[in-house]
Amino acid sequence: MGKVRAARELRDRGIQLSPSAVHTIWTRHGLATSYDRLKMRAGRSEAGKAALSESQRARLRRATISRRVTARAGANGSSAVHPRREELLAVAARIFSARGYEGASLREICAAAGILPGSMYHHFRSKEDLFVSVHAQGFRELNEVVDRALEGKTEPWARLEAAICAHLTELVGRTDVIAVTVASLFHTAGAPLQPRLNRDREAYEHRFRELVMALPLPTDADKSLLRLTLLGAVNWTRIWFRPGKRTPAQIAHHLVNKVLRRSLG
Repeated sequence: MGKVRAARELRDRGIQLSPSAVHTIWTRHGLATSYDRLKMRAGRSEAGKAALSESQRARLRRATISRRVTARAGANGSSAVHPRREELLAVAARIFSARGYEGASLREICAAAGILPGSMYHHFRSKEDLFVSVHAQGFRELNEVVDRALEGKTEPWARLEAAICAHLTELVGRTDVIAVTVASLFHTAGAPLQPRLNRDREAYEHRFRELVMALPLPTDADKSLLRLTLLGAVNWTRIWFRPGKRTPAQIAHHLVNKVLRRSLG
């Protein structure tokens, strides 16, 4: 309960304290916030002296997550992205990755993120918007690692190998966000979701189109067919890859230099 209700309850028991006096006492004992008071009750409940209701447990979970999000945001310094939005994206990525778009529910995502379902609409208009945002975040991360991999490289085959290595590293790293993004390379969603996903996917694939077009290939080589076949083979790596055998760098090197260059060079 809050300080006003506490003061009223005390008055009903013949103890005259103002709400501000109640707050002062709570502060003196480290119970200034509802989170502090719920934590205290939860600690006592473990000893069998008190119990939290389901609504109190849910409120404590939300408050715990909220404090973790706020602390992480402070540790990372100022950010243009609201920390609650970042938390929603991370949690949604984990659940979408595990259950797929159709199998995930907003109620489950919001519960895991420590917010009420209605609060999600402050950041995203719908489940579809949330999924599209996770999907776009994955492609932003892929583009960033490919950008870093291509820095300082000018030779066409070396650039293709670097891009494939970066892509494979993220692909087999299996972060939740990347898992959601990569899944869209294998499965199509229904309308109107798929057209929104296509924009990011096509923009990313265009990078590989440019890399393949720059290769010094025979004039009769079909570069479009090569690109599509190459991307299919690279993306399929996530199915058979096992840590401890060949690394993404070794796979990329073998694919580009032992297979493509020898057969097409």
